[in-house]
Amino acid sequence: MAAHPEAPTAANALAALPSMLGLDDIERRWRRVLGEVRLADEQIAALLSLDPLAVVRGLREANAPIFDSPATTTVRGLVARLGPAMALRLLEVGPISSSGTSRLRAFWRHAIATAIAAADLARSTGLIDPEFAQVLGLLHDLPAWLAEIAARAPANASTVAAHERIQTWNLPPALLEPLRGFWREHPTAVGAPTGTTELIAAAERLAELADHGHPTDEGGRELGDEPPPSVSALLAAHRLRRKVEGALRSFGLDPSIPETEIEDLAPLRHGWSQRRSDIASVMLAIYGCSKSESYRGIVTALTAAALRYGNYDRAFFARFHPGSGRVVLRSKADATSRRLRGMTILASPEERDRLRAALEAEAPVLLTRQPADPLLSALAADELLAVPLNREFAIPGFLLLDRAPTLRRPDSEADIALAATLGMTGSLLIENLLLRRRRQRAQSSALTDPLTRLHNRRLGLVQLEQEIARARRSTRPLTVLMCDLDHFKQLNDRLGHLQGDFALRETAKVLRDTVRKGDTVCRYGGEEFLIVLPETNPEDALVLATRLFTNVHARGIEVGLPISISVGLTAYRPGDCAEAMLARADKALYASKGSGRNGFSADIEPAGSEPDLLLLPPTLPT
Repeated sequence: MAAHPEAPTAANALAALPSMLGLDDIERRWRRVLGEVRLADEQIAALLSLDPLAVVRGLREANAPIFDSPATTTVRGLVARLGPAMALRLLEVGPISSSGTSRLRAFWRHAIATAIAAADLARSTGLIDPEFAQVLGLLHDLPAWLAEIAARAPANASTVAAHERIQTWNLPPALLEPLRGFWREHPTAVGAPTGTTELIAAAERLAELADHGHPTDEGGRELGDEPPPSVSALLAAHRLRRKVEGALRSFGLDPSIPETEIEDLAPLRHGWSQRRSDIASVMLAIYGCSKSESYRGIVTALTAAALRYGNYDRAFFARFHPGSGRVVLRSKADATSRRLRGMTILASPEERDRLRAALEAEAPVLLTRQPADPLLSALAADELLAVPLNREFAIPGFLLLDRAPTLRRPDSEADIALAATLGMTGSLLIENLLLRRRRQRAQSSALTDPLTRLHNRRLGLVQLEQEIARARRSTRPLTVLMCDLDHFKQLNDRLGHLQGDFALRETAKVLRDTVRKGDTVCRYGGEEFLIVLPETNPEDALVLATRLFTNVHARGIEVGLPISISVGLTAYRPGDCAEAMLARADKALYASKGSGRNGFSADIEPAGSEPDLLLLPPTLPT
C-alpha cells in the first residue's frame, strides 16, 4: 500500500467539542436513563434540543446541497429528514473529556433556557414558528461557543473568524439571516418583542433572569444599567427555570443527582460506533457480490461495507473526470432514505490535484475543506477520505467516505487500511465484471446475425438438433418453418442495398414479435429465415404461418416497401434428422413460391407424398 499523504488539520472548530451530551459525565447520566430503550422521533428531537452543537451538525447534514429536499430549520424537521438512526448518530461522538468545560456548561444551560423561552414567546406573540424560535435560541450564541471551543482545539488548528467559519457550513439562509441580525445588533430587551431579533433578545433576558446567564467574567453581559425586571418578568423567569429543570430531568440530567451515584456506570454505547472488523471479514463480505451482473451491486456492497466495518456515517460513489475535474455523484449509503440530486460538481484546483494524486498513487487521500471547495461544500463535509477505483479507466471512480455528522477524522491507520482494501477489492470486482461482459458479448456475436440481431444459422441448427432429440424422447410435436423474402434480388437492384438491409431487419422484427418467447428464429442465409416451434402441432403452426406472412406484408405497407414472404412448413416424423426436416421445409417453401408467393405450403404427409398447398390468395391486396 502506498504511503498515506500527510493530511492538514481538521477544518471544523466543532471537532474539538462536537456535542455537549457527549461529555463523559453528562453522557453517563442520559444513557443510564435511556438504556437500550428504542426512542420515538419526538423523544429523539427532545434529546437533541438539549445539545446545540449536535443540532448545528444535524442541520448541516439535513440541508446538504447534494440531497433533493427542501431546507429544514427545526429540530423535528432534521430528525424527520435524517431518520432516527442518523439523528441518534449525531450523539455517537464520545468519549469526550469533561475537564475544563465549566464555562461551556454555562453557555449550554444558557442556550437551553433561551431556546425554551424563545419558543414560549413565539407561541404567545405569533411572530414566528415556535420550533424555529427554539433553534434560534439554541444557536444565538454560536460565535461565542466557537470562541470557547477554540481553546480546546490543538495548537496547530487553523484560526478562522467565527462568522466566517459559520458561513462555510451552508446552513439555511432562513436560519442564518435572523442570527446574523442578532449577532450584529444584539439589542437590549425592553418591552414586548416586535421582531425576530427582539424576540431572541427577550428570550435571552428571561434566561438570565432565570439564573441561566453567560459565564460570569469580563466577557459576560452587564445587567446593572438595564431597568429592573417587572413582576411579570420575574414570574416568567420562575416558570422558565422550572421548564429548564424539567427538560434536563427527563433525560437524567438533573444536577441535584450526585455524580458519585453514576460514576461507576460506563457509557452504554450502541449504534454503529463500536463496529470494527478485520480485513478478512471485510473482503469476505464484499466477495459476496463477485457474481454481480451490474456496477450497482458492486458499489452497494462497497459502500455498505464502509458503513458496517469502517464506522463511517456516509459513503458515496462518484465518477471523476481527471481532465476537467468534474465529479459526478452516482449513489450513496447512509442511515437515511434521502435521494441524491443529479449533481455534477466541478472540483476546486486543490480538490482536483488531491484526487489526481490519489489515482497516481492508487492510495486513499484525505480531503480537508477550504472555504471555496465545491465538492466538500456540496457534501456538507469538512473532511472525507477519497478512495480511487480503477485508475486505468478513462473515467475512474471514487469512494468518498466521511463522518461529517460525528466529526471524527477518517485518518487513522485502521481507516486507511480498510479504505485501501475497499479500493483494491472494488477495482478487481469491476474489472472482472467488464471481462465477463466482454466474454458474453463475444459469445453473443459469434451466435448472432449482426444485421437482424437474430440467432445465426449455426445456433439455429443447434437448436433444431436439440428439439429433435427432445421430440424423439418425449413424443411431443415439433414443427419447422422456412421463410424467404419474395423478389428480394429485384428489391435490392431497384432500391439499393440499404433498403434491402432495412427490409431484412423489419422482416426479422415481425418474425421475432409474432412467435412465442420459447421459439427459435434465426437467419438461415441471405433472405431466408428458419423458425423452430417446439411442442407445436401442425394445426397450430398453420395458424402461426398465416399470421407471419400477413404481418410481414402489412409491415411492408407501413414502411412503404414491397415486402412479403413465402413460408414452407413441415412437422417432425419418427426417425427424422435435421437434414430431413430442413429438406422437406425447403421443398414446401419452393412449392409456396411456385404457387404465387406471399403465402405458405405445408408438407405434413407421410414421406413420398406431395406437399399440400394451402388454398390462400397468392398475393394479399395492398
